Amino acid sequence: MTRINADGRRFLKKKVLFLIFIFSLFLFFFLFLRFSPYPALTEFKARPISTRIYDAEGKFLQITALENGVRREFLPLEEIPPFVQKTFIEAEDRHFYSHHGLDFAAIARAAFQNASEGRTVSGASTITMQLARIIKPNQKRNLLVKITEALDALRLEARLSKSEILELYLNNLPFGFNTEGVASAGRTFFSKEIKDLNELEAACLAVIPRRPSLYNPLTNPENCAKAAFELLQNEENTGLTIEELEKAAAKARLYRYPFEAPHFIRYLSNQSDSPIGKASDIHTTLILSLQHRAEDMLSRAVERYAENRLSNGAILVCDSQTGAIRTWVGSADFFDEPHQGQVDGVLSFQQPGSSMKPFLYALALESGFSPSSVLPDIPMEFGFENLYVPQNFNNRFNGPVRFRVALASSLNIPAVYLLNEIGTEKYLKKLRDLGFASLEKADAGLSLALGGADVSIFEMTQAFSVFVRDGLFLPLYGIEEERFCDRRKSSHAERLSTSPKRIFDMNTARLISDILSDKEARALGFGYSQTFNTPFPAMFKTGTANQYQNITALAATPHYTVGVWMGNFSGETVVGKTGSSIPAKIARDLLVDLQGISGKGFQKPAQFKKERVCALSGMKASSFCPDTVSEYVANEGSASQKEKCSWHTEKGTVYPAEYATWFRLKNRSGIVDDKGSPLKIISPRNGSTFYYDQSIRKDQQKLIVEASGGSADIARFFVDGKFFCESRRPFIAQVPLKRGKQKISVQCGEESTEIEITVK
Repeated sequence: MTRINADGRRFLKKKVLFLIFIFSLFLFFFLFLRFSPYPALTEFKARPISTRIYDAEGKFLQITALENGVRREFLPLEEIPPFVQKTFIEAEDRHFYSHHGLDFAAIARAAFQNASEGRTVSGASTITMQLARIIKPNQKRNLLVKITEALDALRLEARLSKSEILELYLNNLPFGFNTEGVASAGRTFFSKEIKDLNELEAACLAVIPRRPSLYNPLTNPENCAKAAFELLQNEENTGLTIEELEKAAAKARLYRYPFEAPHFIRYLSNQSDSPIGKASDIHTTLILSLQHRAEDMLSRAVERYAENRLSNGAILVCDSQTGAIRTWVGSADFFDEPHQGQVDGVLSFQQPGSSMKPFLYALALESGFSPSSVLPDIPMEFGFENLYVPQNFNNRFNGPVRFRVALASSLNIPAVYLLNEIGTEKYLKKLRDLGFASLEKADAGLSLALGGADVSIFEMTQAFSVFVRDGLFLPLYGIEEERFCDRRKSSHAERLSTSPKRIFDMNTARLISDILSDKEARALGFGYSQTFNTPFPAMFKTGTANQYQNITALAATPHYTVGVWMGNFSGETVVGKTGSSIPAKIARDLLVDLQGISGKGFQKPAQFKKERVCALSGMKASSFCPDTVSEYVANEGSASQKEKCSWHTEKGTVYPAEYATWFRLKNRSGIVDDKGSPLKIISPRNGSTFYYDQSIRKDQQKLIVEASGGSADIARFFVDGKFFCESRRPFIAQVPLKRGKQKISVQCGEESTEIEITVK
């Protein structure tokens, strides 16, 4: 009895150990399936999806295509109708919820049927096995591949819930026609959202993956209907007829995927933090109706001026207060290969010409100048060895010009004068603060004043909007970040609370807005052009560059800011002077489209008041001033605004000495107060370098030296310390050139001045 008990205990112990071994084996296998590395699944779940991109009003812009043009939209399982889920499960794996990746009954049945027929007539792949094959595709269909797929199916079941498996499967199932997933399939084959499909259409979709070329309802509606009918016959009490399925299949229509704003979508896709390809839905700030209007305006303008080699253009519109991009037209025709239509003119770098001047004048206001300051529009030389001699667009000199008029009429020489006074480094720093990343390594010298460095319309429009935002900088943006996956109306409060960067003082921004919307101040340069007339206050700035190769226009109201570039990407110059009025008219028409006939005006600068000033000197008007204008002056008043005009006396007009050369160019009324300023050599500039003209004998080459100011009526000229000649007003001498350095000095009464030049 004792021996039997001992044998029984040993047997029981072996049995327990065996069960423990079996349990451990299963546990190990499960842990292997659950936790072993499966990089293919990780990569698969992270691969990009087609993003549905909407405009600000919920209209489709694009559904992005992926590699090789495939569209693969994603929908959470709960957004795929239950009857669609049921239909696909019935079509591919009716025991999906009762197995763990492998359906052994189906495997046995398929093996028997295939053996009986001597060929493959039935498969036993479950949805999980099909998903494993999609995750790690393999063209070979041998036994080893099938065993691997079966193992991967078990790994999927160990790691994911049935809902997760079904969601991955339905969103990645290939349908042919560059279509993957049921959402894209419903759209591609029936031009419908998946939620709008009926049961018949869902059945037609469910059979396509079996053999896309055979069951595609677009090309083979009868085959599709027959297969769908057989599928539904397996379900109880359908009551359907083959005719009903044929009608459903016959209604299949290939969807025309929208392709709106391609340059804008590409810009969004290229951002480092872009949600495109990651988010299912993105709501942009673009307004599609305005986009179409802008595209039409640009294409018509390009067509009209095609003979002038004006072959392309770009338009950018943003909300002035928030920076939201409303329109982005990168070229006249995206598909125009001869004219490089796929190049994005909004982002390409071109010389903007005078469109850049407002930023320089704003900096000048913050450097001590005022709207009534007088700037010299006279023949001037800048630089040293490399002389820079700017000209106005009409090759005329206007003499003394008030700050307001010089900016509004876009005069070149006063702008270069300002930059020379302020300094290029200081100006470049301000431009970089304004978002001009293209100028990070710029070294354009004084030509910066006239837009001599390449920038983009994107940068210019972004910077120009600063003025109607009281000097605050906000980067432009195109995606409503809080609307990736829903259509709730967004608020800009959170965005605006991110502390916009102050670039200009509020008064500076408001003064620039006032000047650029002043029709009277603009008249000297542009007359009273109807191009700039709007039924509401608006500011404009235009520019031309590179022999009219690039013509630009900037326009803004407190509501919207518009930037327009026109020209060509080939580098050819435009034939004829088409002028910046073309892009200016587009900018004006877009503002009218957006605002109609209403719109609030620009705010008045605080701490400033309007006073009558002399139209010539900019000083406080006196009784002798023939013309006066109303101008903003600081409440505390500058020195020139405290003093009454000294340019107009009872004897006539007296110009400062610096205007002597300009005064003598024509017969003008008045006199030049040569004695009213310090003695100065006004030409050439100190440090200038000159080169012999090889076509003229060296002993005949002379340099004209001109001086102004001084307290006496006679000046004495010295060359290298030796007396050369004497001159009465105007002080002019012709000095012979000799190789090397030369010192030229002028003495007038008790004053003297000197320069040094180099001759090579």
